[in-house]
Amino acid sequence: MYIAERSPLPLVLLASGVLAAGVLQSCAPAESAEPGAISVTDDAGRTVSLLTPARRVFSLIPSLTESVAALDAGVLIARTRFDRTPELAHLPSIGGTIQPNLEALTRLEPDLVITWADANQRSFGDRVDAVGIPVYRAEVETIDGVRSHLRQLGTLLGRAAQADAVVDSLDRALARVAASVRGRAPVAVYYSVWHDPPQTTGPGTFIDEIIGHAGGRNIFADAKRSWPRVSVEAIVRRNPEALVIARHAPGAESVPWIEGPGWRDLEAVRTGRYLVVEGDLFNRPGPRVVEAARRMARFLHGPG
Repeated sequence: MYIAERSPLPLVLLASGVLAAGVLQSCAPAESAEPGAISVTDDAGRTVSLLTPARRVFSLIPSLTESVAALDAGVLIARTRFDRTPELAHLPSIGGTIQPNLEALTRLEPDLVITWADANQRSFGDRVDAVGIPVYRAEVETIDGVRSHLRQLGTLLGRAAQADAVVDSLDRALARVAASVRGRAPVAVYYSVWHDPPQTTGPGTFIDEIIGHAGGRNIFADAKRSWPRVSVEAIVRRNPEALVIARHAPGAESVPWIEGPGWRDLEAVRTGRYLVVEGDLFNRPGPRVVEAARRMARFLHGPG
């Protein structure tokens, strides 16, 4: 599970700047498809088949909403209350990321709904299935997952060429970030997904990968889980050189808890080497992982 887009823990990775430059594409015509020719297998192992490319789409998963927007913003017909980018503000909001208003959604006549593959979150997708609307069930944990879903959605939207272009642009941009910090000593980083209780990122997640691309070393890369809860004492023992803290209320600047017991003993806190970042940017595995990597690289190593 990647946190703030759906987790009540703090609605962190699941509901959590601007869309990457050049990703919003809405004016080019969709690629044609023969009737019945559009078919992909989603993360629940189900076949999603469409007669024609999807032209009216709703996504419960904010990171995949951004992926759809990168392919063709014009197909989006609604948003959740966690889709807060200005480019999506004109769309009607139909609720949260787990159980939005199905009646309001059906009135909008979607031809594709994107929802969670996780067995614990499938009930809304099953309700959408029951009214005859095609459902694409997804999970995204890694940057490779971002690539895969862009291509799958590109197929469903008739935007395969656009999907390839977005993936290529993402890969080239990430390579440039990695090149900008090559040869520099990795900085030991603690990434705060949530602070009470402390929760961070483990090995192989997209945030762990962002840290690596930015010239950092995730101090909990040896964790047994993807999003482990850890103790303040364990963080103090590992004594990170830098903290990156995701905020979950847009515009909230202060993090007074870092002056509390344990936290204030960290070298990174004593020296002021911490960065408060937008959860809506850093906690979402979508096309904007590039901007997150750029910002983290600048924080860890300075302009380069």
